[in-house]
Amino acid sequence: MAGKHVLDDAAVQTVLEREHANAKDDSAKLAEARPKIDAAKAEGAGFGEISDLYPKDTYLAVEPDMGRFLYLSVCMTGAKRIVEFGSSYGISTLYLAAGARETGGHVVGSEMQPAKVARARDNLEEAGLLAHVDLRQGDALETLSDLEGPIDLLFLDGWKDLYLPVLRMMEPQLRPGALVLADNIFTFPDDLKDYVDAVSAPGGSYRSMVVPFESGLGYSHYLGS
Repeated sequence: MAGKHVLDDAAVQTVLEREHANAKDDSAKLAEARPKIDAAKAEGAGFGEISDLYPKDTYLAVEPDMGRFLYLSVCMTGAKRIVEFGSSYGISTLYLAAGARETGGHVVGSEMQPAKVARARDNLEEAGLLAHVDLRQGDALETLSDLEGPIDLLFLDGWKDLYLPVLRMMEPQLRPGALVLADNIFTFPDDLKDYVDAVSAPGGSYRSMVVPFESGLGYSHYLGS
């Protein structure tokens, strides 16, 4: 008889259901902040200025179906070395860590805001998954710069202008055949154009498509350098 899936564990489901419910207010909060964010971008504001305009208590979370897709991607590929850029309150991290517990793997995550890191760690501990995660607080270009490979799966869901720099930093550690998943391809088409162009270039190092979740999930297969 097949073993019980970690994602079906009662403790994991309890945390996910609560956190997904908490994340439902995000749309209204972001809609209120959007005019100021768009104006700042149009004026050429820098990363720090624009980041400060986002409501600090927004989850910016993956939807449940995308979360299950992340979990299955880990399980089906047997990924053991998993890296996440943009952990927020840890909803996506929970799905990745549930998969990592099944594969005997480990997740390394990065998040800028200390309060979100603390909450994410509490969520992971409550779900019984903290032992499978190393969650680092700070700028991902610094906190993830010392990672050793091979990386089996990279999930990008942080600041959009940093998708491509983070990917380039991780590329030397990606194993041939690694998956690179990137959220918000539909939501932020202008911000992610350079990233999409890079992973879609003919004859390049990736084979890519977009999985049509509401926000658009980039799905790229790394072929090697």
